[in-house]
This record gives sequence, structure tokens and C-alpha cells, in this order.
Amino acid sequence: MENEPVLTIGMAARELRVAVQTLRMYEGAGLILPARSSSGRRLYSMKDMEKLRCIRNLITEEGLNIKGIRKMLSMIPCWQYKGGIDEDCLDCQAYREAIGPCWNVRNVGRKCRQVDCRSCGAYQVYLSCKNIKHILLKNGPVKNKRIKSNING
Repeated sequence: MENEPVLTIGMAARELRVAVQTLRMYEGAGLILPARSSSGRRLYSMKDMEKLRCIRNLITEEGLNIKGIRKMLSMIPCWQYKGGIDEDCLDCQAYREAIGPCWNVRNVGRKCRQVDCRSCGAYQVYLSCKNIKHILLKNGPVKNKRIKSNING
């Protein structure tokens, strides 16, 4: 039930102690993808709320700005949630460039074109400020021996 969108934007803003406009700004920056009701109202799940709490913490406690958070989220290895790197990934802007989270990239590979990003594993990954490093490194470039050897000397 943590993925069930149940909170309106006003309820989410009250719980996070931020303005509604702040949540709209995070959405506009591609940091969060609220669900939409049939009438177009934004709805947030408990998982969305945890992501938003982490975003707020990164801004207010860690000193990151929205651009920095976008860059960080762009490092989530989305291809690992789509069966690994293949030719389709190599053609995808989310794989080639670190411009923002994959769910905010327009020129995606074939296997992502028909997928609702909210249901994708890369968006659904449990993001809390306690597990960011693990998510960013999950099967990422540190596994590459050439890169690993350069890091170690």
C-alpha cells in the first residue's frame, strides 16, 4: 500500500511543512512524479512522501540544491531495473547523459517509451536519505574493473 497514491498535494505539503508551490517546483524539476486522479489532481503515495522527505533533507540539512539533486538522481542505474545494459540502453539519453532522473528524460530507449514511469523499478526504488549511496552504486561503474583500478591507484 506504500505505492498507493492517497495524499492530495495540500495534505502532502502540510505533512512536510512546505508550501504547495514547493511540491509543484519539485515536480517541475523532475524530482518527483505524483500520480494524477481522473480529474487531474496530484496524488502522493507514502513512498513519494519518503522521497520528498529525503529531498527536503538534502536541501535543508545537506546544502544541496535542486540541480545537484537532479544530477544525483540521474545516477540511479535505471538499466539494472530493466534487465541490464543492452543496445536499447546505449541509445537512451538517460544512459548516455547525466542530465536528470531517467523518468524526466524525453529521448528514452524503446523499452521505456511505452512504460508509465511511476510503475518503473527505477522510480519505484525505495529512496530514503539512508540508502542513497547503495542505490547509486547498485551494479554501477564501481563494478567495472578498469574504473575500479583507477580509483584504487
